[in-house]
Amino acid sequence: MRSKALRLISVIIVFLLLIPMVVACKKNGDENSDTEISTENGGYQNPVEVIDLGGKEYTFMTTLWYNYEPLNYVDIAPEGMTGDFVVDASFERLSYIQETYNCKIVQVDCPTKEMLHKIETNTMAGDEAYDFTFLRGLHYIAAINGGYLAQISEFDIDTSASWWDQNAIDTLTINKQNYGIIGDVTINHLMAVGILCFNKDMIAEHNLESPYDMVENGTWTFERVMRIAKNFAADNDGIDGMSKKDLWGANYTRDIIVNILAANNIKIITKNADGVPELTIGDYQGKVYDIFVKLFDETYCADTLNPLCLAEKSDTEIFDDEKCLFLFTATHNATALRNSKVKYGVVPYPKANDEGNYISSTAGNYLAIMSIPATNIDYHNAGVFLDAYAAFGQAKVRPMYYDNILLNRVSGQDMESYDMMKYIFENLTYDIGTVYDVAAMDIMDASKSLDVNFSGLVGANRLIWKTELKELLKAFGVK
Repeated sequence: MRSKALRLISVIIVFLLLIPMVVACKKNGDENSDTEISTENGGYQNPVEVIDLGGKEYTFMTTLWYNYEPLNYVDIAPEGMTGDFVVDASFERLSYIQETYNCKIVQVDCPTKEMLHKIETNTMAGDEAYDFTFLRGLHYIAAINGGYLAQISEFDIDTSASWWDQNAIDTLTINKQNYGIIGDVTINHLMAVGILCFNKDMIAEHNLESPYDMVENGTWTFERVMRIAKNFAADNDGIDGMSKKDLWGANYTRDIIVNILAANNIKIITKNADGVPELTIGDYQGKVYDIFVKLFDETYCADTLNPLCLAEKSDTEIFDDEKCLFLFTATHNATALRNSKVKYGVVPYPKANDEGNYISSTAGNYLAIMSIPATNIDYHNAGVFLDAYAAFGQAKVRPMYYDNILLNRVSGQDMESYDMMKYIFENLTYDIGTVYDVAAMDIMDASKSLDVNFSGLVGANRLIWKTELKELLKAFGVK
């Protein structure tokens, strides 16, 4: 032990002696290079070329999530430090980029329902009021058909860089055209990602296999999870039929049904060998039926909007009251879960079978996708700016979201859940059908009637869904 201590002291002394030499070398270097790497901000090294943007003001028009507070995260251009780890890291990015690139960054919030009209007015007037916009997926077809958006390929953006989501780029690119990009400019797309929470105490008390272990050994499948949930549930309040006072095996909200399907490798729309999107949800009628039969079984599983266990406070209410073993939810419930007294863990949604992979997905037609108005022709500088902003976001903002929003608030400060969350966020998938709302809302609404007859739903809506897909393809010039 003593020899180790002496070696450590020696290393420290050598390090201290080298500091003046390092400083001297830095002073003698070329400090006026246009591609100088900045070491400001805690030693952060900017991987994107540094250029002088001449005081340019870049304006982001962002859209609110129907004023839903957990998703109204201000991380593009916060006004100052607030004590929130993500916001503070975002403000540091804002200050760093403005100073390093000689520019100004402005964020303008717009209600979702007004977004499309705003960008239409902006384009028709030839106004350059907005440099970048965040549209919801449900607005994209109209925005593309209206000619309001520029193609991402026109800008000098390094779309292969790790700070851009490659799966999202592939999904959003149709007929070699892409009008939207998702990446670390914001963490908004991470705010409604499907996660499954489980009550640790209930798992231990009932001597159930750890969901962590099941995920690791590949046995965490939808069929097994629902079987465990069914065996766990108990109508123990002395009144016939399930209620909020009974023990539920599983709880969910209807808007995450498409996430459950995605986790089971079921897609609404799939690209064929030529890269052309095709309606494929009809190919999975038997599989969806099997899922619906389990999900809509009110003897052990229920929607949070179901009168049997109506959540009056939040989507996590039954889970928070320790009346539920498994909660199919999403990260937008981070605030509610943070206040929960339940000792819980976080794992991915269960997969289809033992051999498959765990498939995580994010919000569908409410997904915030960054686009560039057609009026923006600042192709080089705007591209460099976006790369720099996203690169900083990947290095500094996303880790704060992981470490402080997820680890401390959502996943209960246990490293197993933290590792699970990282896996979920770094392996996101996107379904064209959910992003552009082809069939997605109709599938979600099936939970209102608890109708397991998915073949009937497909039969009644197939022509409508095909028409919606044709409109989407038309927007991308596919005949």
